[in-house]
Amino acid sequence: MEAEKKYCAAPWRGLHLNFDGFVKTCCAGAPRVLQPLEGEENYTSDTTIEAILEGPGLAEVRASIKKGILHPRYCANCIKSEDAGFNSERDWHNNLSPDFNYETTNIYEHVPRLIDVRWNNTCNLACNYCDSHFSTKWASIIGAKVNQTIKTEYKHIIDYIEKHSMHVKEVAMVGGEPLMMKENDALLDILPDDVLVTVITNMTNDFDKMPVPQKLLNRSRVGWSMSFDNIGERFEYVRWGSTWKRLDENVTRVANKINNSNHHGGIQAVYNLYNCTRLCELKQYSLDKKITILWQHIHGDQLDPTKHNQAVRELALAEIQKFRDTFDIIEAEETWLENLEELLLQGNGNLDKEFKDMLCNVEDTWHPDQKGKFVKLWPELVQPLGL
Repeated sequence: MEAEKKYCAAPWRGLHLNFDGFVKTCCAGAPRVLQPLEGEENYTSDTTIEAILEGPGLAEVRASIKKGILHPRYCANCIKSEDAGFNSERDWHNNLSPDFNYETTNIYEHVPRLIDVRWNNTCNLACNYCDSHFSTKWASIIGAKVNQTIKTEYKHIIDYIEKHSMHVKEVAMVGGEPLMMKENDALLDILPDDVLVTVITNMTNDFDKMPVPQKLLNRSRVGWSMSFDNIGERFEYVRWGSTWKRLDENVTRVANKINNSNHHGGIQAVYNLYNCTRLCELKQYSLDKKITILWQHIHGDQLDPTKHNQAVRELALAEIQKFRDTFDIIEAEETWLENLEELLLQGNGNLDKEFKDMLCNVEDTWHPDQKGKFVKLWPELVQPLGL
């Protein structure tokens, strides 16, 4: 039986800029295929954006996909995801280029429609479950390298995007914290107003003193992924360096745009130990603001409730039942809750020690102003975790 042919528009229609120094055509792509290290096949010292997008590495990827075969190295993440039965990033790219003709295109063409920009790891927060790789605030606390920036000079990349701006359909702004970045300020100036800009932001900066949020609020089409997982004091504990008052003010402004314009989006929350007993309060907050919540899950470490002891998992299951009893459940939530319940019921781990070690690092070493606050803010978890 002939293997199913699989195509992806990303090598011709995508552009991904990563602050580690790599230029790719999608977030999922393996970076060293396009930019080999010195001594590897196809290595070149020319790292301009044109040299990478017109180079032999990407030509090889395109030649494979023209035959309906995802490149085994460059496309490995999508292949793995699809083999496991999940969607992959190529769906996003193909949906933006439904009429792309793989037969007539050549292996050196590049006209970006979807751009994903991650200029650097500038961030104002040191969230408890983040690290210095994604946050300059964390880097300054632990004495690590403060800032990582893409190696290709950003003004040259802005010029490249401007040259193709009439073809761009969507730009995703990710960080670090994208609302703080001067590069995004310059990028917004050259994007036509009908381009959809999607942004993942912690929402904790002063919107009135920064140009990027002001420009986003004045655009016609913006998708807001507001990244937070708790409310009030618990929010301030997890998202260290922030204030709930500032976040709430900003969420109110963005929610008003979402509810009264072509803007869309909502809360992008991570399900973890810090909120597994507090789902209802975040849900109620979202309803009060008339915005949605998109849930993700931390897997496998000390913040994953499904990897803790039975007492913790029973508390998490009780909160899910309370969630069901309190709110009208939409279809997406039902699927998420069912999967979550199954994981909690099947769980048999006990990462109490690992969490205690993390708690000591957070409260004794990195954020001493938070000393004793976990016990105060999550009293229901004190006995189950043996604190």
